[in-house]
Amino acid sequence: MQRTDDIEVIRGEAERWFACLRSGRCSAAERSAFNAWIGVEAHAAAYSETQQLWGDMETLGDDADVRQWLDESRQLDRPPDTLRPRRWAWLSASAAAAVLVCLGGWYAMQPSLVARYATAHGEQRHFTLDDGSQLILNTDTAIDVRFDRRTRVLQLEKGEASFEVAHEAGRSFVVNAGGSAITDLGTRFIVHKEDAQTVVSVVEGAVEVAHDGHETAKLAVGEQLAISGNDWQKRSVDLALVSGWTQGKLVFRATPLAEVVAQANRYGPGRLVIADASLDAYKISGEFRIGNNDALVRALQSAFPIQAESADGETRLRRR
Repeated sequence: MQRTDDIEVIRGEAERWFACLRSGRCSAAERSAFNAWIGVEAHAAAYSETQQLWGDMETLGDDADVRQWLDESRQLDRPPDTLRPRRWAWLSASAAAAVLVCLGGWYAMQPSLVARYATAHGEQRHFTLDDGSQLILNTDTAIDVRFDRRTRVLQLEKGEASFEVAHEAGRSFVVNAGGSAITDLGTRFIVHKEDAQTVVSVVEGAVEVAHDGHETAKLAVGEQLAISGNDWQKRSVDLALVSGWTQGKLVFRATPLAEVVAQANRYGPGRLVIADASLDAYKISGEFRIGNNDALVRALQSAFPIQAESADGETRLRRR
């Protein structure tokens, strides 16, 4: 994943190349250098963004600052007879570059689209974001969303969220969670942040994960990365297990009872408690509707020598 300072360097290069080409007086050597430069995907994307930025000027022409920058650039585009061609080309390119920098700053000062989405304990919600991306929040989750013209940045504060990203060339989609930055590469993926651990699972496409700006990893479909401090664990996963909650289901495959109870307690209603440590060895398989703990308890009592006792909103599981 590119660091922010790398991206800004590439944008600066794109603006200078655009200004040079726009002057109409690039040398053959300069054009050859440009053709080599734009052959890199990140460079081509930055150049396309710069072209769009310049094209937007006419649309924004009613703004006084933008109109002034346009007028100044057009005046310099008409070279006086007293200036040598190469000297004029430098001035014209500089003017265009300056306008691009000013316009970029003008955009940066415009208000971003900022929103917070959250769910309570036991709640799940589905949202369509401003760019058309689909966001599903699992129980007890909070996420901040900030969109501007160049970036889409989401900060997962806690909980678990599924992202189905609407692709946009030139505008990245990045989810930050627990010191990790997850960049979409045309994807549906899930991020779960709990305490000091962040878990990233890819359902479709691929993502790139960077942690504290140093270590990076690329994940494909069916791969998962668990990050706890400097400990990275990459593994293959059963997608039904990690994404079942997006369809309102808890899915278990030979899952220890303690983990089954912990998952069920994320949603309620009520609370399950293992009152007999000997039950921890039981492995559970099956699919259960989220929030229907009664059906889960009935299944446990039917398949295992388990007895359930309920009182004061709590169900205690004992050996029968």
